[in-house]
Amino acid sequence: MRPHQETSVLREPYRIAGLWVRVILLVVLLWGGLLTVLSANPRERSAADFQAALRAKQVTYVLYEGDDNHVRGWRWSTGPLLWYRAQELTRPTPMRPDLTVELDTVDPRPVVRWVSGHDNTLGPFPNWPFQVPEPTANLLVKVAWIATFVIMIGTARPRLGNRWAWFWLFTIGEIGAIMFLFSEPRAVWRGLGPQGPDPGRMGGGRGFLMAICLNWLISIVAFVGIFGGVQTLLDVLVRP
Repeated sequence: MRPHQETSVLREPYRIAGLWVRVILLVVLLWGGLLTVLSANPRERSAADFQAALRAKQVTYVLYEGDDNHVRGWRWSTGPLLWYRAQELTRPTPMRPDLTVELDTVDPRPVVRWVSGHDNTLGPFPNWPFQVPEPTANLLVKVAWIATFVIMIGTARPRLGNRWAWFWLFTIGEIGAIMFLFSEPRAVWRGLGPQGPDPGRMGGGRGFLMAICLNWLISIVAFVGIFGGVQTLLDVLVRP
């Protein structure tokens, strides 16, 4: 066996392990992204519906929305994929004691988080990998995103763009970590097969522009409310 063939054989287990790590990280991030998107596109319900679900011990997660202890509205979940929002108040009102007291009487108590306009404290980094509204998934997605970011920084020569391009896609582009796992160092659907560098490899400037376009596209999709239809479908499927 020739030396380069021996080296290739020795590296094969590492390449297989690397592919599996990519797939696992990708699945975790996709799951976290799905949970975040669904929580941001809840179905409208009344406060009475929330109270009924609470008494039936169906509520697992509550997100109160407002600033300075004044409530604009709240979202709740009866499962990781099913999210609802109480009809928004005409203006922010002080936090009603019964909103929290009744939560304390429920066993098991739902996870409660306060969401305000001051939550964007991560600088250029996206918020969603660090605020997934499901405790176990939240931890896993944090670890997966940070691990993917470290892998990107440690990659000597990414195939589709340099590290500055990927940095902007990871941060401003919101979904750069998912894109990186799909495409680097070779497209995930290519398995272990070789794949040469892209002839149109991105530099930092082009990556920055693409990241801005991605951010706008994500905002437009969220505004149109496409994912609200997914919530409706899920609600119909699980309805008894």
